[in-house]
Amino acid sequence: MSNDSLNEDLEKLISRLIHASEVLEEQLKMRSDLESLTPRQSRCTELIAELGNPTPSELAEQLGVTKPSISVMLEKMEVSNYLHKVRSDIDRRAAHVHLTERGEMAANLHRHLHRNISAILVNGLTELEKRDFSKLLNKAVASLEKAAPGTK
Repeated sequence: MSNDSLNEDLEKLISRLIHASEVLEEQLKMRSDLESLTPRQSRCTELIAELGNPTPSELAEQLGVTKPSISVMLEKMEVSNYLHKVRSDIDRRAAHVHLTERGEMAANLHRHLHRNISAILVNGLTELEKRDFSKLLNKAVASLEKAAPGTK
């Protein structure tokens, strides 16, 4: 198989993988009353839970977006009752982002989605194949993160 042909096959496989994961996410959201969340907002709820009530600046850095962009996103999510902001006791100018019950549900759904996709991807693989797959994915993710800072 030529290098061009291999690259085309990989491109198609990656496209199919991304599409299938998006379809799975949409199906989960439709069954959970969270269909209004965008993928980035879903990731945001997951990050808030992981970071333990971060500041908007911390979220912007983790998501690789500007502070004005995160402000707009957080305002929309607050209006939709996914989160609320709490002023810092230490610095009254700063705020921390807290998930509401609905936001916690969204974060859990996003984590559940990742677990499902992981299980589906490795289903039928031997332990050796899983280790090899993990090594290759780590290399691929490192390349993506290098090309797109702020995606960790």
